[in-house]
Amino acid sequence: MIGLNLIVLALLAAVTVVRGGDDSSSVAASGSTEALAPADSLAPDAQRAEPEVAAPDLDREHMNAGEPANDGETEPSPSSTLDGTPADAANVPPYPEPFEPTVNEVQPDAKRLGALMAYRITNYDAGATIDDVIATLPPGAAQIEGLKDEVMLVHHPDRWSRGTVEYVQLGGHLDGRISNIVVIRQDIGVAGSSEPEHTETRVMEVRLARNIADVWALETIASAGGAPIDRPADLSEAAAAVVDHDRIELPDTAVWDIYRGYIDRQLLRVMREIADRGSYSVVVLQTGHSYNVFGTERVSNHSVGRAVDIHEFESELVIDSHATSSDFYGLSEWIVSRYDIREFGSPWRFPDAVAHTFTNEVHHDHLHIGVHPYPASPDPPPTTTVDVATEDS
Repeated sequence: MIGLNLIVLALLAAVTVVRGGDDSSSVAASGSTEALAPADSLAPDAQRAEPEVAAPDLDREHMNAGEPANDGETEPSPSSTLDGTPADAANVPPYPEPFEPTVNEVQPDAKRLGALMAYRITNYDAGATIDDVIATLPPGAAQIEGLKDEVMLVHHPDRWSRGTVEYVQLGGHLDGRISNIVVIRQDIGVAGSSEPEHTETRVMEVRLARNIADVWALETIASAGGAPIDRPADLSEAAAAVVDHDRIELPDTAVWDIYRGYIDRQLLRVMREIADRGSYSVVVLQTGHSYNVFGTERVSNHSVGRAVDIHEFESELVIDSHATSSDFYGLSEWIVSRYDIREFGSPWRFPDAVAHTFTNEVHHDHLHIGVHPYPASPDPPPTTTVDVATEDS
């Protein structure tokens, strides 16, 4: 059954590989005029030869990459396994529904494809090899340098895995390339049992690029969310106050960042104080975000532990809450009035803000909060409002 399942899934990913050329020529072929940053200026996860691979078909052999599925033939039904065997008969959980962007989402085609790539590498049966899992991605994915190392982080060969995409946030969009930050819950269980043995909620970065046909295509899976780590016995009080707070929902990837001591104490304090105003959900702290501000050579504040992205507050999604009467807007007004906030990205302009603020397409689906390093600077930062595509995300 495993072999048949994976054959079916691989057939679903049948697409054309764009052959020849390096990254620069591939991007140029899709209409971009910007040269990519030199490899030695990028983070380790970006220093890769990244062959461009066309997007997998979602439900028809020649459909456009971003077109929504509508005939139910490509992704497994919740009541069956990939080869059509009833899930009950196989005694494993059904495959979850693939992620579908809401009507308000920005770049829905790119988000759909980015989610699908994360979905593919976290949905397999016990006994599937790492090569079997990679084979469910578009042809050519196995040749993407570094991709196999990331997939290995979510591969458990003697276990089944079911991945449910919880949200997809934009991490950057510039000149024919896009970064999707995918929050995915991975349930992992033993063969013969329909109950997961354990669950990990991971933050993945899936990068896409426009191919020669001008549709989104897989560039790489830059991060699969890092490796788990146990809670340190000497976890600081500031860190524990965030990790254990019942009003802060953190993916496990973000928790591991805190456990490793990656997150600045000033940011932890701001996160705790936001929770005093309401419950919220974090998408990403450090791991799962591009090292540099996407498409630039500037190191992101996420990479030095001084930024957090929030996509939900008091059960409202940022993408659905652009009205100035929303709870998110009220929270944003409070955040930009603080002297310890270095930068703030959101769907709104704040001309009178104390913090440096910016708005663009990338920040229509989340709040980006960057802080000054601990201890906070006693001098107020300059008041600035900008609207450019290259601000931190």
